[in-house]
Amino acid sequence: MTHVLARGATPVDPQILEKLNRLSLSQSFTPETDIDWSEKTTDEEYAALYPAWSLLEGTGFDADLGIPGRIAFAKYQQMNLMAFTGLLERHGIASLARLYDLDPAQPFREYVGHFIKEETYHYAMFQRGVRSIAAAMPGSPPLPTRGLDSLLRWLFRGIGVIPFRKLRVSLTLLFFQFAEQVTIFAHQMVRTIIPREKSLVAQIWAAHALDEARHLVFDSMVLEQNRLPGPLAWLPRALALPCCALLSFALNANEVWIARQLGVRVGLRHLPYLVRSTRAPFKRRVFGLIRRTTCSSPAA
Repeated sequence: MTHVLARGATPVDPQILEKLNRLSLSQSFTPETDIDWSEKTTDEEYAALYPAWSLLEGTGFDADLGIPGRIAFAKYQQMNLMAFTGLLERHGIASLARLYDLDPAQPFREYVGHFIKEETYHYAMFQRGVRSIAAAMPGSPPLPTRGLDSLLRWLFRGIGVIPFRKLRVSLTLLFFQFAEQVTIFAHQMVRTIIPREKSLVAQIWAAHALDEARHLVFDSMVLEQNRLPGPLAWLPRALALPCCALLSFALNANEVWIARQLGVRVGLRHLPYLVRSTRAPFKRRVFGLIRRTTCSSPAA
């Protein structure tokens, strides 16, 4: 029998939930044992990632950045996105736990449990990934993550005090959905550029994408069930727009910091130009995703 979350809500498909639960058992991973942490990503592989990933690509600012600098930049970039994704998932776990109250059905609550467990594993994996890459850069200054940590902590705290349940749930899952899609893009880009499956960076993004594909299905279902009525349906995306812009600014500001550490004469004042001008396919795809996430029709 189809279970309904609330009056007027879209019915839950129990078959989808049952499938998601089965896949969380059969196609998930444990980072400590299922990733070969003795493997590394080679300098040649990092160099290949640079033109596909770098904010500086095609802007002219990296004209004097040699191969060693590009390799270092690519390493920092991987740490930057891993740190951001892990912190978002860590600080968002409390918001995910509130999803238990949306539906008393056992398959729904079971999947919320899988979701939380997997995000906990992801945080541990990304923390370990950042440490592993940093260990291969002796003498380099550590990536600054305090700003990202504080920003994400207060973002989810702010969501938690919103008095309207549907708005609270919608904002939570919009941010998770955004991060999940970005990291699936990361996996697809790395898989295209680094065919060696044992490369550590490739292992990390592939493992993450395995779970995130399921999370996106669940996100879409719950977002639809909690869609606000009529003209208010735009409100979550309208509120998400400045938040996504701020998160993007924080991530890319770290890349400006990275560039300055490597001797590139660039500052935060150049960031709007860099965002408009970068030719890196990964960056162009992420910036397009921000527009779609915050501006597309809620019914789409």
